[in-house]
Amino acid sequence: MSEKRTYIPEEIEALAEKAAQNAVEHYRHGLSCGECVLKGFLELGLTDYPPETVALVSGFGGGMGGTGHACGAICGGMMAVGTCQGRKDPYGLEAFEARVDQLRRPETGVYARHGAYIKACVTQWGSTECRDISLPFGDFESIERKRNCKKLIAFCAKEAVKEALKP
Repeated sequence: MSEKRTYIPEEIEALAEKAAQNAVEHYRHGLSCGECVLKGFLELGLTDYPPETVALVSGFGGGMGGTGHACGAICGGMMAVGTCQGRKDPYGLEAFEARVDQLRRPETGVYARHGAYIKACVTQWGSTECRDISLPFGDFESIERKRNCKKLIAFCAKEAVKEALKP
């Protein structure tokens, strides 16, 4: 995928919905929340990352290895955004200043795009910490927590697509 395509809002919305459906289906089959979000995104065929890339998020479930810290679904979404908005070659720009600008540029820099995704998650869920988002719904085996996680996974998949494809 060498050429970056521009998507119209209706296409982005349809792809976001498909990613959410994919992610929720994976959750039903026992994948970790991070795997669900990233795999749901990768299945859209928007990048040249191989399906095995999902291994990078396998341990993120339960809040980074079951610790209750950073939410795995949110982290999976960050990785999905990075597949389109991240830097495959950080040394692709020769000058130090240009590399830093590529990260920090307001509105279009790597940090701004990833930060917008995180802000959407915090606005919706109040935190990026698994325990803050999930603890009110009981232990990992409770139906209420599973329902909440399913909603969170769908949300993260949708938002990741929207931010990854933003022009």
